[in-house]
Formats: sequence, C-alpha cells, structure tokens
Amino acid sequence: MHRNAGAHPVAFEQRKLPRKTGVLSGVLVDGNGENPSDCIIRDINAHGVAVVHPKRLPVGAQIYLLDTGNRTAYLARVIWNNADRSGLSFVRSYAMGLGLPPKLKFLWRLLLEAKLRQAERAIAAGIRADLAFCSVGLTRELVHRMAPHTGADMIFQRLLLRTLRLLNGVAAPRRRPRMPGGNQSPR
Repeated sequence: MHRNAGAHPVAFEQRKLPRKTGVLSGVLVDGNGENPSDCIIRDINAHGVAVVHPKRLPVGAQIYLLDTGNRTAYLARVIWNNADRSGLSFVRSYAMGLGLPPKLKFLWRLLLEAKLRQAERAIAAGIRADLAFCSVGLTRELVHRMAPHTGADMIFQRLLLRTLRLLNGVAAPRRRPRMPGGNQSPR
C-alpha cells in the first residue's frame, strides 16, 4: 500500500500542467488600466493562475494581472469565481522591460505603487528602510528604468521622486538643530 493512501491520491491532480503553489503579490487592473486592486497569487502555471482578492471579477472579462515579484504582466480572461478567489486564463504575457507596448506603460506606475506599499508595510513592521526596499526589489536601478515611461503622468513622476528621496534617505525625519546650552530650538 502507498504510504500516502489516506491523503490525496496521485490521480487527484487532473491539470495538464502542474501549478506552482505559493504566495506572490500581484495587482489586478481592468483592460483600460483603471481600478487597480492588490491580490495574492496562489497557484500559477504557464496557462493560468488562481488569485485571491476582495472584488468579484466578471466571468469572461479581460483584465491585467501584474506579478510584482517577477515583474511580469499578463493579459488574462476571468474563467471562474468563488468567494474571494478567481481563476484566470492567460491570453498573453509581457515582461516589464523595453519590449512593453506603449499602451501598457500604466503597468510601470502600478508596479511602483505596489512596491512602495510593500516596502511601507515592511517598514511599519519594524524592518529598516534599506532592508525593506531591498527585500521588495525596489532599487535605484529599477526607478531609473521606470523614469522614461512616466510621460505626462504627473502622479507617476511624483511617485518616482518620492521613491528616490526615500532610497536616498532624504525623506528621513528632520532633526531640529540644537541650541547652544543643549536646549532645543523653538518650534
């Protein structure tokens, strides 16, 4: 007898391609690049993904999924919904790089916003800022790669400047100068 006889039988998995199970951060956005929402990527393979998110997605709708950890975007079709999960079938994938079509440049801003939220959560949990930025992959190099994609998007431009200030330590709280005799300067 197989030692896992009481567990799940091997034949239980009927997908053609096995899924990689894990927990990855992602962002879902509609086909027009509007209404972004954070999600958790639970299962993924070459053809699709299961995501956990607070919104119910309409079956048949085309949306974008941005895998923030792997810097990959997917045009996907919603295949199923239940409670807080949805199944997406990939239509096309895009690496976040030079080959990203200009009409999808909004994905760069969504990537930056998501990485900033991740870093801020880590900092709020007590992780040093430099380690928080490093752990989410938000580096000066990435910010400089994003810069050419801002176009006229003022929100994106402000986010890039804010990120650079944070990375350079400029946004650290200012210390009040000490007055002679050890007294603090008046406010």
